[in-house]
Amino acid sequence: MATIHLYLVRHGQTELNAAGRLQGIYDSDLTKQGVRSAQRLARMLADVHFGAAYTSDLGRAQQTTRIITALHPELKKPTIDVGLREFNFGGLEGTKNAWVVQQVRRQLGIGTFVKLILSKERFATLLWVFNSLDQTRTAETLVGVTDRISRTLRRISLYESRQADHDQNILIVSHGLVLSAFLYQLSPGELPTRLLKNTSVSRVDYTDHQFDLIDINVTPKKRA
Repeated sequence: MATIHLYLVRHGQTELNAAGRLQGIYDSDLTKQGVRSAQRLARMLADVHFGAAYTSDLGRAQQTTRIITALHPELKKPTIDVGLREFNFGGLEGTKNAWVVQQVRRQLGIGTFVKLILSKERFATLLWVFNSLDQTRTAETLVGVTDRISRTLRRISLYESRQADHDQNILIVSHGLVLSAFLYQLSPGELPTRLLKNTSVSRVDYTDHQFDLIDINVTPKKRA
């Protein structure tokens, strides 16, 4: 069976990112900085021959995808897949990040808060925080979002491996929390404390029904 090399890309910085607000199913355009960073990433990936591209149904991911695929004439139109959509924050959508931190500090105390942030379970704790603060009880859970993204990437990988008799590079443009959930499942200790940066790329290989983490949170360098 062919090996599928998944290039997992987080979209460029958006207006809501820059404003320090939670952005899940809410959407906003890339900032000028986000566009420039996506262009740098596109140049970094220019020599990678992609067999196919997939993107979230949200605008910021599609905008980033267009910038990257502009340098890849070998690609057909990217496939839009709702399974790649960002984590749903429920009633916390659009809330300021600072407010969330303030609430957690108030409820747990600064000592416990710092211990949780520095622990190996910090990502699971983060999603627990979102669920506990969401009074509408509609935010996704760690189990729910991990299952969704894992099923989506497995489906894509299986499909692409059956289409070719040789290894394939597949571009996946998605979002920070949902991709972090997938990578956390594969290797909890390698997920960065501040999760994935905008326009970062992580590589995961899929062979014989198994995922293997190769690279994580690689970002394009700015020109001197």
